[in-house]
This record gives sequence, C-alpha cells and structure tokens, in this order.
Amino acid sequence: MSDAKIDLPTILMVDDDEKLLASVCRALAGSFNLVTYVNGEAALEWLSENHTGVQVIVADLVMPIIDGINFLKRAGRCAPDVPRILLTGNVSAVPLREAADQAKVSQILTKPISITTLKDVLSRAIKDRQNEDDSEKVTPLIVDGAIDQSDFCTMIQPRVRAGDFARTGGEILCRMPELQKRFGIEQIIEGCRNQPVMNRLTTQLMGIMIDLAPVYRKTLGSGTRVSMNLAPCSINNTEFVRSLAQFADEMREFGVEIEFEIPERQINMADENFVKNAKFLAARGTRLFVDGFGANKGSFELLRHEFFAGVKLDRGLVGRMMDDQLDASFVSWVVQICRKIDYSIIAVGVENEATARRLREYGVDELQGYLFGMPQPIDELVPSNFASDVFLPQAIVPDVGHDHCLN
Repeated sequence: MSDAKIDLPTILMVDDDEKLLASVCRALAGSFNLVTYVNGEAALEWLSENHTGVQVIVADLVMPIIDGINFLKRAGRCAPDVPRILLTGNVSAVPLREAADQAKVSQILTKPISITTLKDVLSRAIKDRQNEDDSEKVTPLIVDGAIDQSDFCTMIQPRVRAGDFARTGGEILCRMPELQKRFGIEQIIEGCRNQPVMNRLTTQLMGIMIDLAPVYRKTLGSGTRVSMNLAPCSINNTEFVRSLAQFADEMREFGVEIEFEIPERQINMADENFVKNAKFLAARGTRLFVDGFGANKGSFELLRHEFFAGVKLDRGLVGRMMDDQLDASFVSWVVQICRKIDYSIIAVGVENEATARRLREYGVDELQGYLFGMPQPIDELVPSNFASDVFLPQAIVPDVGHDHCLN
C-alpha cells in the first residue's frame, strides 16, 4: 500500500502492476492522494474503514484473486456514491453490461493511458461528483407529492413506417410540468427508478390513455400502435402486470394496440419473476420491446428470448451512425440479425433526411424522431391522411414514380 497524504483528493487505485502504480504515484503526487494496492481484497478491507474520504476508485480489469469488475461491485457496497473507473488492456474483453449495471462503472479507460489523460479523467470525476452533491436530488417522496398535485400529463411522439413514412402510431411520454421547473424529466424518472411510486405514476398515465383512446384512434387511425416505457420493476410485480394486461385489453377494445418498452440497461434476465411475467404479457398478445438497444453493444443475449417482439435502437447509436463506420456497420448487423429472428426494428432520434434514408436502406421497420414530429399533446397532433395514410415531413418528399424511395 502507498502512503497517504492529506489536503488532496483521495484516489484508491488497485492494479497488480506495481511498476504502473509507482509511476502514477510519482506523476500525480502533487495533485492527488494516491492510495494504491496490488491486492483487491486488501484494498476492500482498507476501503471499508476509509470510504468516507475517497473521491474516486480505479481498478484494473485483470487481476489475481479478484478481478476488476467484482472488486468494483464489492467496493460499491461500502462506497455507493463514489465514482468507479475500470482500466483494461482490451476493451472488447470487458463485459460491458455487467460493468455498467452491476459494478456501476462510470468510465472504462484503455491501457496504455497517458498520465495527462488519467489526471483529466480523475479531476472531471471529482468535479462531477461535487456538482451532483451540491444539487438537489429527486426523491420518490418528491415525485409522490407531484402525483398528489396531479402534476402529470402525457405527450405523444409520432412513429412512421420506414418504407413510405405512413404514420403507424407513437410513443407516449410522461411530462410533469411543475416538477420539471426544478428537474429534467430524466432526473425525475431516475429518481423513482425501482420504487413503488413508479407503478403509481404509470397507473395514472394509463388512466389518461384510456380516456384519450378515442382521440388516439381518431387522430392516428384504427389499429394504431401506441407504446409506453416500463421499468423492469413494474414487470417484476405480478399484481401490477395483471393491471397492465387489463389496460392493454381495454385499449384494444378502442382499436389501439399497446406496446411496452423496457430499457435494455435495466433488464436482468436472471430475474425469474421478470421472465415469467414478460412471457405472460407476450402470450396475451402484448408486444414487448427492448428500448435503447445497442447502447453498450453487449445486449445480444436478449435476442434469444421469444417474449420480446423487437428492439428500439439506442438514440446515441443512431446519432453517431452517420459519422462512425463502426456504429453504422453495427446498426446494419443488428437489423440483419433481427430480420432472421423475426424481430421488429425501430430507430429513434431520427432528425434529418440522410439518417432516415440510411436506416431505410438498412431495412429498419419504423422511425421516430424530430424529423417526423416533436412530442406534443395528442389533441394538437395533425390527424393522418386517411385516404393515403401517409405522413411525410417537408424535408422528405418521396418520388411516387419510384415506389416512394428517397432520392
């Protein structure tokens, strides 16, 4: 173990390469208090007694006795709010989903890494944590109070068929106008993640959607498909799943098909209750989608489960696709795989004609994004053209003489 100094941010760094640790200590001694270990178990013992003074934890992936991911998992139990960084000589060997979801790794750095880069990363992690500590946090109690004040409503963002841009339905999005004056909607949703208040909020939104079902049908057309996001904890709750099934049945009576989207990063296929209830919904004809698919490119095991009907490609992946050949190839590959197993593919975050064209060439089924419509109240959405049922943004005008293909 290295010696500790005071009055500097404390970094716990674990790596079985003693030369690397010594080099880092020499280079960063004036900026940080480096506490270093070559033994993960010894580091955990030290952390259990000193976790309140640690600002960042760094661990190498490949180590004897305990590997980096398992070390960071255990480190998170006694220091859950401390940023965790993983070092690796081969990022393709990292089980990204496990690193992100279970070890809560905030960043993965590839060796060799320069001292300047490491210093910048550590400084930024410390600053981000300080900003987070200084800011007000969303709590389930705050969200519960907003629900008591009826501070919630629904918006809809249109979805279109990639082949001809006919409107197929849309995604229902939750908005909390007053609470959003203090927090972003993502902060609000994250603040009640895996909490009972999430099911209460979802129940309120389902009530609104049932009331608006005739408007959905009138505006979007009979047989339209409307999706809404669900947390895995909602699927885990068998009683709540029954209410979801009843809700889907009621909407179907109005001529509206309900689809549920489940965030890929939160899905745990080892949860038997989740699997059982997901199969129950699928057996009743409710389509389940993996939302944010491809965010960490480690999600392919999810495609083995027949109760999913398709995937919604990650927004960031779609956004990078036009400038990054690797991401473009990945999207094309995902589409090919989904075609073979009869999965539907929806792309979100489509904001320009070039991206829409590329996705259609790849064979994506449906598109969603600002190019085709912003989130808005259903009663402000322009009805579909029922004669042709084609919805076209001004930026994209198909040549009818070429089977609606983009020029």
